[in-house]
Amino acid sequence: MRSQGLTILELLLALAVLVIVMAFAFNTSIQGLQLNQSNEAISAAQNKARRVLEVLSQDLRTAAFAIVTHTPFDTSPTSISFAQVAGGAGYSVSAVAGSALTLVSNSATLATEVPVGSRLVVVDGNGNAVITRTSSLPVPSGLNLFGLTTTCNNLPVSATSETLAAVVNLMGYSYDAANRKLIYRVQGDTAPTDVAFDISNFRIDYVYQRRTSSAISEERNPTGYLVGGRVQPYFTSGGAEFSLRRVQFTLGTQVPLQGRNVERTYTGQVDMINTLYYQAKVVNLCNP
Repeated sequence: MRSQGLTILELLLALAVLVIVMAFAFNTSIQGLQLNQSNEAISAAQNKARRVLEVLSQDLRTAAFAIVTHTPFDTSPTSISFAQVAGGAGYSVSAVAGSALTLVSNSATLATEVPVGSRLVVVDGNGNAVITRTSSLPVPSGLNLFGLTTTCNNLPVSATSETLAAVVNLMGYSYDAANRKLIYRVQGDTAPTDVAFDISNFRIDYVYQRRTSSAISEERNPTGYLVGGRVQPYFTSGGAEFSLRRVQFTLGTQVPLQGRNVERTYTGQVDMINTLYYQAKVVNLCNP
C-alpha cells in the first residue's frame, strides 16, 4: 500500500509548477505596470501640450485689432508677438496732428485708464496702425474730448471716422530650440519667463485670405508672407491681396520611458478676424 505522504520527486514537481505560475503572474503584473506607466506618460505629454497651447491661444484671442507685432520677439514660424488689450473697449480718435491725438470719451476716470507711459495702439480706417507710448495724461479740450501726446514725433495714422485707440501690452511667445523650451515675455520685462520644458517641436503656420478680383480663397504660408524672416499681416503679390486670417500652432512634447522618448503633438488655432474697418495692413512701431 502506498504511503499517504508525498515523495521528494512530487514535492519538487509541485514546487517547480508553483515557481512557473508565480513567475508568469509576476511577469504579467510587471507588463501591466509598464503599460500603465506608458499610458500615464503619454497622457501627461498630451495634457502638457494642450495646456500650453490653451494659454497661448487665450492670450492671442485678446490681441487688439488682431495685430501681430515684432516686439518683444519677431513674429515668425517659431515665435509670435502681439498687442494685447490691457483694458477697456478702445477710444474713438477725432484728430491726429504730429505726436498728438484727440480722444473721444465720456469716462470720468480716463486719466487712470490712460496713465503716462501707457502703450497705445492706434488704427485708422485706411489700414494703418501704430504702436507707441503716451507722454502726457489726457487733458480736456472740449465736450468729451481729451488731448493726448505720444512719444512718436509723427504718428503715421490719420483721423478717419473709424480711427480707434486702445491701451495695450506688448507680449509674445518664442521657441528656444537649443534648450527645448517655450518662453514668454512682456515688453519691458528684464528677462523672459520659461513656460514649458521638454518641447521637442514648436511650429506656427499662418493662414491668409487670398483675394483677387474674381475669387476669395485661403492659403497657408503663402509665398511672400515672410520679409526678412518676419511675418507680414498684409501684403500683395501677383495681383492678389493677402490678409492674415488664422494662426495655427503645432507643439510636440517628449517624455522618457523605458529607455526611449514618447512623443506626442497637439495642435490648435486662433482666428485673427478683423472687423470691416479695422484691418491693420501696416503696423508701425514708434518708440513703443
